[in-house]
Amino acid sequence: MKNRLLIKIGLVVIAIGLLFVFHKITDSVDSFMSEKLKTISGESDPDSNIVIIEINSADIEQIGPWPIKRSYYALLIQNLNRYKVKIIGLEVFLSTKFATQSIYDNVLIKEIEKSNNIVLSSLAGSITEKGNLFTTDSFSLPSPKLLDDKIKTGHINYLKDSGIIIPLKLYNQNVGEKSFCIQLTGKNQNNYPDKIKLNFISSWNKFKHYSLVEFFQLVQENDFELEYLNNKTILVGVSDPQLSSLIKTPFDDEMPGIALHAFALDNLLNNRYYNTSFVFISKIFFTSIILLLAWIFFSRKIKYHWYAVVLLGYFVMIFIVNKYFNLELSTSMFLIPLIILILIEIYFALIDNQTKLVDYYNEAAILNNLLGEKEKELNGLQKELNISDDKSSSQLLNKIRELKNDIERLKENEDDKKAIEINNLNDENVFQGLVYKSNAINNVVELIKKSAPTDATILVTGESGTGKELVARAIHNLSKRNNENFIAINCAALTESLLESELFGHVKGSFTGAVVDKAGKFELANNGTIFLDEIGETSENFQVKLLRVLQSGEYDKVGSTSTSRANVRVIAATNKDLKQLVKEKMFREDLFYRLNVFDIHIPSLKDRKEDIVPITNFYLHSDKKKYQISIAALKALNEYNWNGNVRELESVIKRAKVFCDATNRTMIELNDLPDELVKSVKLNFEDLVIESLRNKRFSHSSINETAKELGNVNRTIISENFRGLSLKYFVECKYDMNTAAIYIAGTDDDEVVDKVTTKLETWITNIKKDVDEYKTEDFEKIKSKLNSKYKNLPQRFHLYLDEVIKHLIKQ
Repeated sequence: MKNRLLIKIGLVVIAIGLLFVFHKITDSVDSFMSEKLKTISGESDPDSNIVIIEINSADIEQIGPWPIKRSYYALLIQNLNRYKVKIIGLEVFLSTKFATQSIYDNVLIKEIEKSNNIVLSSLAGSITEKGNLFTTDSFSLPSPKLLDDKIKTGHINYLKDSGIIIPLKLYNQNVGEKSFCIQLTGKNQNNYPDKIKLNFISSWNKFKHYSLVEFFQLVQENDFELEYLNNKTILVGVSDPQLSSLIKTPFDDEMPGIALHAFALDNLLNNRYYNTSFVFISKIFFTSIILLLAWIFFSRKIKYHWYAVVLLGYFVMIFIVNKYFNLELSTSMFLIPLIILILIEIYFALIDNQTKLVDYYNEAAILNNLLGEKEKELNGLQKELNISDDKSSSQLLNKIRELKNDIERLKENEDDKKAIEINNLNDENVFQGLVYKSNAINNVVELIKKSAPTDATILVTGESGTGKELVARAIHNLSKRNNENFIAINCAALTESLLESELFGHVKGSFTGAVVDKAGKFELANNGTIFLDEIGETSENFQVKLLRVLQSGEYDKVGSTSTSRANVRVIAATNKDLKQLVKEKMFREDLFYRLNVFDIHIPSLKDRKEDIVPITNFYLHSDKKKYQISIAALKALNEYNWNGNVRELESVIKRAKVFCDATNRTMIELNDLPDELVKSVKLNFEDLVIESLRNKRFSHSSINETAKELGNVNRTIISENFRGLSLKYFVECKYDMNTAAIYIAGTDDDEVVDKVTTKLETWITNIKKDVDEYKTEDFEKIKSKLNSKYKNLPQRFHLYLDEVIKHLIKQ
């Protein structure tokens, strides 16, 4: 266990180390996660004080070719200032390369100087980050700037590094150039970090925007809409995809460069850019958290659904941080190791399951070998029988019968791994909760249908567990009283005085403890139905009072001087022979005839075995999780006598489901059924082991001899099956050491019982010692520490070891 824990932790540490070295992996995952979170969280409205005027391909066709005359920019600036805009940013780079444009530069410069609210774009060469400074090998300034140094400019460069990064100031030797977006804010660059990572909060089309030609048309029309531009920041740039570089964002597959700078300005004005100062700290934090989780998950064997809880918590956390705090964290340093952690758990779980399969196939192979040997022995005995005399024939026949029985039981092991298909229940197989196929229950159903519409008193008879209350409820549901109360009471569960108080009620002060008036069951069932179960257990005095209610509907509350009345239909039930009780003067004859207007007898399950399959199928599919049952297990259910009737069958199926769930199976096998059901049908491997050990009187060499006898199998398989069986009997004997030892030994021989007791005490003492060592009542924590106790123990016995540990914790 410790070695496995160290291996798991070591693998997680190696994975984290590799992520630190190859940080491009985490950067890519972080960028991907950020983009997906943006898509999930939806768009936000950008700053309404930012307006874009785009020069699109249609504009260039009308006023082009490109580059358009700079007089258009002068005219644009002039018209924008008519509407008292706050500041204008011209993202189009006005290069000195175009000689034809120089004649318009003076016009543009005059308009810029006149406006005094213009920012032009500049270009930087190659950018290098050194510490907190960004340097470039060159600057390219717009031609108007070269002619007038007072004109404001800002660089429009950006970096692609797991997102869009804009250096807010670039340096070339001693010359600094602020970014285009910081110049548009009009604020000091010292108020912001050295760089910002852009946060694209929506599609760029959410910005208020006009095309250049559209704007000029609105000016010409003197459209009132342009009054909106008052005190707004205007960005002018190209959106023609042939002239502008396009960028992919969470909300746009193709976004022009002008929109990038609009988002940069929005981020600066509203503090919406990503804060990247916590990236390295988050790597350390998430690394610590994942190592802590790895230790907890691996050392305590946390159930798998907790991984889902942690993943959900992780996604909720990064969603909140991303949407509401704009923090850039290295969340991949948690996600990737967590996925690796889960994969490690899955890998080791597969190894464990493979080991269990190997154990299973080992036992299956042993049983198959035994089957082959016994079939060979049977063939030999049958040949010997043909040539034997009368005296030896009798002995041979007995041996042949025993061998055939053993072979039949061994063959059940094969059928125990094959699921049987049970047809789904049809509507006619289910009636008001009664599941059946037999004619006997069909007759009961017909009687229910005939008697239900009447108000006649009904007596339901049958053994315990046959479903008498279910029949009573069916009668009530089909009667005219079905909208009123159905009240059920078990007469055998209460003393005479309490029964009278429960049924008829009492008044305050009628006896000690009667502090308030109490309504009785007859009063509560008024106009409805009352079901009196175990009516044969009542006293003669009570029977007289009940007879009065049946005759007149009248009864007296305990301690009351007035008579009460109730209109109630009575359905009684008993598992006794009331006619015999009448003969023995144990039950009033007049009450019997009052109750026995309709007699509905429910036959026991052993008398209608054709109902076992549909009832079993009903309970197999009664939960959300659907179960199957093996051919051999269903055969065992069919061959059992079911003294406890349907109630016992239900209990057996519920028990089997628990065993299935404990070993992650959906098919019920013989091992999931109680011993009394399967001993006669199947020869389990553990049966062979315990039978062999008993024959050898649990001697010191019995384990080795049994291993050799069963085909030279590993002695560990024998000893662990013996330990598992011993723990099973210990639990089933209510943790009584002596009783369990006698049961295991299969004899009252003191010498044999003492040997078994010594062995059982050793196992229990060792478990107790380990349980006491950890000084906690947390079962899961202790179980994770006792992995060695489970290691070689067959999976079917793990449940019993669990129960022993829980029992020892309580001591």
